[in-house]
Amino acid sequence: MQLSLLATVFAATASGSVLKARQANSFSVSNFSASCIPHSVMCSYAFAVITNPESTAPSGHPDPVQCGLMLQGPDYLPPVNLTGCSEGAPYSWAVAVNQDRSLQLSVTTPHDSHSNYTGVYDLPADELVVEQHGAVMTQRYTGPAAFEVPLGQPTRH
Repeated sequence: MQLSLLATVFAATASGSVLKARQANSFSVSNFSASCIPHSVMCSYAFAVITNPESTAPSGHPDPVQCGLMLQGPDYLPPVNLTGCSEGAPYSWAVAVNQDRSLQLSVTTPHDSHSNYTGVYDLPADELVVEQHGAVMTQRYTGPAAFEVPLGQPTRH
């Protein structure tokens, strides 16, 4: 009887201890900034990103990866074609400019050898201010510096 009870307890414990890997559900973006430089023709985007939860980060990156780019504006934040983050990092990003001058940040990372995860985050027009600096105007992002970018379903590439 004790052996049967012990075997039942052991089997229940063993079957309950099988852990499933946590699936990524978003990208965590931090230190996000976007602005055009007054009296210059340049604009910049900069941020850090990691998959959330961190245990699902591609290539085992335990720390956020730095992403950024300086490019010609001159007045309004320009679109960014898909570009990589820091060298060797498994993340890419892009920015689209919508008709209402709002922005859309896309972040992409490999899911497996045949598909990617992509998340999209809207940066509303009311969080993008245009300031007059003498004869020039410049645009900058004033919204939150940290936010979650929800992942869509993996897409084949």
